[in-house]
This record gives sequence, structure tokens and C-alpha cells, in this order.
Amino acid sequence: MKALFTRLRVVLVVICAVGAGHNLVYAQSYQRKENNIWLSNQEGLDFNSGVPQPVSSSWQSFMHAKGSASVCDAQGHLLFYSDGNIVWDKNNNVMLNGWDVNSGNGNLEPGTFYIEPVFGMSSYNFDGVVIMPMPGSSHKYYIFSSPMVYVQNSIGLYENSWTGKLHATVVDMELNNGLGGVDPEYRGVVVANTMAGNLHAVVGENCDFWLVGFGAEGVYKAFNVTAEGFNPDPVVSTLTPPLIPFVSEINVSPDRRKLAMACEEEVQVCDFDPATGIVSNDVLIGTQTTRYIAFSPNSRYVYFAGLVGLRQYDLDDLSTPFSLLTINNLTAFEYNAPLRLAPDNKIYLSHATPDPNNSGNTASYGAHIQQPDIFGPGCQFELLSNLLPLLENNWVIDYAFPNEVAVLTYDTVSLVREVPLCFSQPTRLIPEDTLGTDYHWMVNTVGTTYIRNGNDTSRSLWATSPGTYAVQYFSSNPCTFHQDTFIVKAVSFSLYLGADRTSCDGAAIELEANVPGGEMLWPDGSTGTHYEAETSGVHWVQVSKDGCTVADSININIIDITQDLGEDTTLCLEDGGAFVTLAAYMPPGATALWSNGSTEPFIQAVDSGLYWVEVTAGNCKGMDSIYVHRQYCDCPILFPTAFSPNGDGMNDQFKPALSASCPVSEYKMQVYNRWGQLLFISYRADEGWDGTFNGQQADVGTYYYQLYMKTGVRDVATSKKGDFVLIR
Repeated sequence: MKALFTRLRVVLVVICAVGAGHNLVYAQSYQRKENNIWLSNQEGLDFNSGVPQPVSSSWQSFMHAKGSASVCDAQGHLLFYSDGNIVWDKNNNVMLNGWDVNSGNGNLEPGTFYIEPVFGMSSYNFDGVVIMPMPGSSHKYYIFSSPMVYVQNSIGLYENSWTGKLHATVVDMELNNGLGGVDPEYRGVVVANTMAGNLHAVVGENCDFWLVGFGAEGVYKAFNVTAEGFNPDPVVSTLTPPLIPFVSEINVSPDRRKLAMACEEEVQVCDFDPATGIVSNDVLIGTQTTRYIAFSPNSRYVYFAGLVGLRQYDLDDLSTPFSLLTINNLTAFEYNAPLRLAPDNKIYLSHATPDPNNSGNTASYGAHIQQPDIFGPGCQFELLSNLLPLLENNWVIDYAFPNEVAVLTYDTVSLVREVPLCFSQPTRLIPEDTLGTDYHWMVNTVGTTYIRNGNDTSRSLWATSPGTYAVQYFSSNPCTFHQDTFIVKAVSFSLYLGADRTSCDGAAIELEANVPGGEMLWPDGSTGTHYEAETSGVHWVQVSKDGCTVADSININIIDITQDLGEDTTLCLEDGGAFVTLAAYMPPGATALWSNGSTEPFIQAVDSGLYWVEVTAGNCKGMDSIYVHRQYCDCPILFPTAFSPNGDGMNDQFKPALSASCPVSEYKMQVYNRWGQLLFISYRADEGWDGTFNGQQADVGTYYYQLYMKTGVRDVATSKKGDFVLIR
């Protein structure tokens, strides 16, 4: 049946606000509002006001009430109740498909109906019905029961025949316009063949439940119930058998660590592991005719009633008999008082006493333990004579409160995210929590209507087209139901840095990535639309927009092939074999071509002329030229010591001897006679004194000169004085 109940897995379709749920408290849920209304045989109690109030039910008076359960929603509103065979809705009407669910067809013969089992190790089925919320569902519930057939024979007596089987029924509260209905496919399904009853639901550690009971073989059985369904293979725990095989009620402490079972003359207290379902470390406590058990809210004390009265036992000291204290001495008619921990943290009793007006019958009164967490009489046992009895007839000593509903509380988390579909490429949708279970993907078709995405239960989904996608799943610790919604939008934009580029003069190249609304990122961490590429290599830009990121790159070649042969230069003639070395700038892999045809990196210029070089590197060319002048830098000057201005064409003038190629920038020569009289002055190097003064020939004799001049390309200044002889 495991495969069958795996099909019961349900996906929530209610989208709640983030934080709308309740944090999961891993404990039994006696204080949850799902337990606020107790319904049993004709009568019940409503705890919603804080003070229990009597309510009525449609319970069949001929049914035994030991096997019963009722459940409310999270706000405390009654949903339904059942004796395991008949299911009633909140209006006290038999629920849709809710009659004789364990008969298989709901059409038993008149006078035939199912009740709790009566047999060997479990003579009474005190808690033979359990209502359990279906893990992973917001609107489905299990009803588990272990019934027997009860038949009226021809003479009016009743015969019973125990089936020995555990039945499961699924209630879907979305049926019948919200009044709920029994799922006809899962109606009284036999999920285990040997189960005695005495059932109890316990919250597990991993968003699951344990259905615990005492089997016909005298062993404890714990069936695991998860979002995957009901596991029909129980965890079996074999412990010390009770002295008298009369097993009544099983109960589990609020902290889920202790289990107690009433065995008529003994109470068996055990450890319970909510992670594994194992029952262990049992201790037997001697009692007298004990059938009902309740734990204190703090899980330290266990209470049970018998012929010797209402007793309290301290579970922190199981080895000491003195921890067993009598809280109240009940009468012989009171020892079967049912016990149950209520949402107000008090333990209630259906207290029976002899009816003073009708000898031999009993009357029912309410009672409670006001402070069950207090040791000893301080727990405050009190009769509530003004409270109408839960079970008001003379069968009261055989009747019990309905079974507790263990509630697995989920935090409900709904997240909505926008996800881009970048450039028509599939995008992977990843839920917020990838360690959950029971993933179900849905795709939006029209408006907010979703359809299941096939049988896709993967932890992520590749979206190939725009739309709205949702995934629903569960996670543990804390137990959380998730709905993550992904609004997938198509995003497309262009980015192109252009073809590869080269800078031949070493200058940076400006790149532009102008994507309106985009966020740029360049190699240097800058975020503008422009970027200066200053080095050779691959340069890139990454642009993010609307959740999409795209990158482009370009190869930049920065080459400084600029040539500089320098300024025009001069070679000094007076230096003899002077030359100048001209060098080209040669980047790796470059070639050179000089004006003289040389391809070497450098040449020597020895003559006047225009020299040039052209250097090639890839697509880059660099050129430069220089003019070399070969001339005097500092002219030599010779002065004659005598001259003869006789008109023979030789030494007819007195002037300095200069090379014809020697440049003169400034010049001044003066000639004086011996009396210091200025006879001649010239500002031109090519103009000398012809030996006359005022048109008359000067006398033969000694004269004096004074010269100032700048010569050569370097404008070397020269000042000279001296004498010379005029000869005729």
C-alpha cells in the first residue's frame, strides 16, 4: 500500500505572504487550536473561549466512544469528527461518502456496523481512531482506525468479529463546497494487517508523523507518515510484556520523548524517539485497574487513575516508588475516569460518581487538574460540578475523550523573483532552498492559473521561454512549505566594441560601450561608457542590464613607432673627420629603411645633406628626417703683419684672412696711426683698408688695428689688437 498512498501526495496551491505561517515547534500539539473542540458520544467540549463549554454532536448512541477523534482548523473552527467508521462534518451531518467507510462499500446489512476491536492483548480500543493532517497538504487528512464488525444476531444479542487490520481513510476538505468529503478512492483502505488499536499520532523530526500503536503480537508498532504517503512497514519495538494482557490507552508526552501505556494492573513507561519511531527503555509501574493516561505539559509527570485513586508519577525519578503519589482517592465508580491534556494546559477528567437518586447508576461530572506541572497535591485536582459531562449516561465509565490531533505546523514562505531570459538562452530557475523535498513545478498559462509542468519534480528547471513559473516544495527544521515564483522576462541588447585596433604613436585608444540603462564594468574597475586602453592586449567590457550580463572584448595593439632623429645638426669642418650617428627607434619586429638604402638600426652621417628613415612595424609606419650641415663652427683667423697697397693685386688691402665658407655674423675693424688717429673703420669682413686717408696715400710706416667679430655657426666672438706695417 505504500505505492498507493504515495499517490496521496498533494501540492499546496494557496499562496501566502512571507512570514504568514507559524514557526514549527517540535512537540505534540495539544495547545494548538486544531484540538479546541472535543466531540464524543452525543456530547463534547469547546475550548475556544478559554473556558470549556459543552457542545452537542450527532454521535450514534449505540456506538462505543472509546474510539473517536475530532479536528478543527488552525483558527479553532470544527472541521469534522469520526468514530473511525462514520465521518460527520461541522454541521453534524454525515460527510459526503462518510458512512461505513470501513465496510468497503458503505452498504452493510441492517444491524451491522464497525466498532473498535476487542481481543487478546488489546481488550479495549480506547484510542482506536486517529485523525492526522496529511503531510504536505493544506486540506487533506487521514483517519486511521482498527475496527471490528459488530453484528446483531437473531435473538437481539450482539456478536463481534475483530478484523485485526489497520484502515486508512482520506478526507478532502475541498470537496462538497468546503464541508469536506471522504475520497472514494481512499476509503477504509487496509494499510496494515495486524494492528490492535490504541493508536496515537506523534510529530516526527522531518516534517512527518508517527502512527504509534500496540500490535496484536504484543509489540509496539510505529508507522511513518510523510508527504510521500503512508509507509506500511512499521518500526517494531519488542519490550517487557505486561503481567495482565489488558491494554487500554497509549499516550505520548508533549516533548515526544516518553510513551506510556495503561495495562490494567501496570503502566508501562518507555522512551520514544521521534526521529526513528523506536520505543525503548521500558519501566513497569504497578497500579490497579488503570485504563487512561495523561502527561503534564512539561512532560515531567504522568497521571493515571485506578481503583486506588488518581495518581501522579515523576518521570525524572522512575526508579523510586515513592514518586508515585495519590492525588485524589476516587470511588469504585470513578476509577475509569478518562484523562486528557487540554489546550488550556489543564488535564480534564470525565469524572463518574454514584447517582444518589438512582441506586446502581452513575452521574458524570467534569474535573480537572489545574496545575499539572506542579509536583504533588499542588497540582490542584478539582471537581467541576457545574460543567455538563462530556459523556452523560450510565455507560460513562466505559467512555473516553476523543484522541488528540498531532499537528505538523509549517512556516509558509512565498517568494517572487524576476528572472531574465537573456538573449533567448535557457535560464535555470533555482529555488530558494535546494535541500527540500517534494518539488513540483508549475507554469502560468493565463492570468494566475497554473498547470503542472508534467511530472517535473527536479530541484531546478530550465526556462526556455518568457512566462511565470512556480515551484512548491517542503523543507525541514524548521518545517516549511515554500512557493517560489519566477517571472521570466525576455531581455536582449547589443554590445560591440568594434574590430581590433592599433595605435601607432603610442597613444591610448578610447573604447565606447554605450548601452542605455546598462551597468558597465571595465578591466580597471571603472563603470563609465568610455575607457582608455593604454596597453597592448585584450581589453573587455562587461555590461549588465535587466538582470542579464554580456561581455565583449577587443585586441588592442599599442605601438610607439614615432621616429625622432633630432634637430638639424652641423659637423664642424675644423674637426676634420667629424660625423653624427643617426639611430632609428625599432620596436620588436620592426624594420628600417634609410635614405641611403641602409636597413640597419643606425647610420653615420658625414656629409651635408638630408637624411631620413622609415620604420615599419605591422600596419604602423614611422618616419623622420634631419639635415646635416658640414661647415665651420669656429673660423680660424689670420692677420697679416704688413701689406703693400701698390695695385699689383697682392696684399693691396689690410684685412683678416678668413675662409670663404666661414660665416661671419658680426664684424668691426678699425685702423689707427701711431698718434691714435682713426684712419679706417669697416663692418664687412670682405672690406679691408687700402692704405689711404681722406683720399691721400698714407705714409709708409707702422699702423695699429682693432678687430671684433663673430664667426662660424657657433658665433664665436673674437677680439684682437695689433700692429702692421704699410709698405709701398
